[in-house]
Amino acid sequence: MTNWFEQFVRERRYLKNVTPKTERYYRNSWSSFVRLTGSEQITKAKLVEWVIKLRESGVKPVSCNTYISGVNAFCAWLHEEDHLPERLKVKKLKVEQKILKTVEESALMAIASFKPSDFVERRIHVLLCLLIDTGIRIDEALTLNTAKVDMENLLLTVFGKGQKERIIPFSYQLRKILVKYLRNHKFPLVFCTRDGNKLSYYNVTRDYKDVCKKLKIEKEGNFHRLRHTFALNYVRSGGGLFHLQKQLGHTTLTQTRKYTELETKDLTAAHSSPLSRMR
Repeated sequence: MTNWFEQFVRERRYLKNVTPKTERYYRNSWSSFVRLTGSEQITKAKLVEWVIKLRESGVKPVSCNTYISGVNAFCAWLHEEDHLPERLKVKKLKVEQKILKTVEESALMAIASFKPSDFVERRIHVLLCLLIDTGIRIDEALTLNTAKVDMENLLLTVFGKGQKERIIPFSYQLRKILVKYLRNHKFPLVFCTRDGNKLSYYNVTRDYKDVCKKLKIEKEGNFHRLRHTFALNYVRSGGGLFHLQKQLGHTTLTQTRKYTELETKDLTAAHSSPLSRMR
């Protein structure tokens, strides 16, 4: 089975053009199955046993589903290649649906009006303004090339999940920030180290938390929360789900809808009861 798994990964790499990160995801999923079942034999009973042991070891349902997706992909490949007589598939676990958290308007305003005092603060400030303005992923921002920023037409081209490029509009206000930031910038990456190297996620997360601490903003420092905030504000402003799907780079509208669950204050504002119209 190990040889087949390596073939599966090779085909994903060269035929599906998956990223090294996705390869690691497949390997982690498969190694989890082998470790917990003590076998490389794939049967329906073994798959059920594996999921139970995942849960017994304290793995949350949402994380279990991530592993399940990886193993399901391998099982589907095995069946397509006639290595398994039937297509085995693990049913994903039910996950509690929670409304995704967003950043308060006051925090967004504080970040936008922040006055950097050095290079690191200036870099993280521009990065945060970009995320607030466009809703792109942090990985897309950290790989953004200066040549892909079209100042004249207010468009930038990002390289997202699935090795796909997409064009994103940005505001005139962000252009002013970017022009000033890139004025003496001589490196290919928009956001990079002082030597032009790629920034790590860990370092920019630390910088974001430092800014939040300086601004006395509590419970922030989560880049994906800025993405949720952008999506919700997009819908509140009358934007359509189809266009938002393209903006966020989602493959399905189902993914996009998860980002736009209305908050309590939206429901309260829209609430209309027959009782309230009675005199």
